[in-house]
Amino acid sequence: MKTFIEKDLFLGSMNEMVDLVISNSMKRMKVAYYAINSDCMLNYWRDADYREVIHQEHSFAYVDGMGVIFAQKMLKLPTAKERIATTDFFPALCGQLNGLESPMRIFLLGGSEGTAEKVKENFQMTYPNVQIVGTHHGYFDKENSSEIITHVNSLQVDILFVGFGNPLQEKWVHRNFSELDVSTIMTCGGLFDYYANNVKRAPVFMQKVGLEWLFRLLQEPKRLYKRYIFGNIQYIWKVMCLKFRKPSLSK
Repeated sequence: MKTFIEKDLFLGSMNEMVDLVISNSMKRMKVAYYAINSDCMLNYWRDADYREVIHQEHSFAYVDGMGVIFAQKMLKLPTAKERIATTDFFPALCGQLNGLESPMRIFLLGGSEGTAEKVKENFQMTYPNVQIVGTHHGYFDKENSSEIITHVNSLQVDILFVGFGNPLQEKWVHRNFSELDVSTIMTCGGLFDYYANNVKRAPVFMQKVGLEWLFRLLQEPKRLYKRYIFGNIQYIWKVMCLKFRKPSLSK
């Protein structure tokens, strides 16, 4: 790749994006929203199928990682106002939806069995006017999703959150985009685990300085060490290659 990302990234604030998502949903504009962080960028560079998903006209990519902002500054690219962590975006969106006169309908798809249902229970106590109309775990045959899609469509869902992990979730959304009768589809990785209280989130000061990855690594070292140690080194190398235009960039 000769550029950082061949797709315009949303550079606005989280509040601006919340307003945009709600506005697009009300207008029934069908959009798939994809978070981009350092790990996503590594997949973007090496996975042509994932790259194709991000480049679709209906795809909306936003910055969910301080590593991306670091790269934007390093490469003197237009820089996002702030990192929009999906973990922060979800409650911010629910807070806005809670005050609407005409409630929107949300479906949570992903996580282990019972996890999305627990998120529904927790959030409906805080946001009683938010209609989470359905949930389903993510352990089903992704190649044969007709039953799940039929169920989602039967509930007249406005906003679908899909949490399978990157890039599986993005490829699933792309493959089933035309079949899903939902105006807003947002991939969300491990979001449900946080709000089902399965895992803890990093302290705010670690989030602000870009060290949330370290907190996650300390919680699950065996599962995450390849992603956060080797992945971070590879990502920094790629960005430096872009900065100085090394021939090894495309390898």
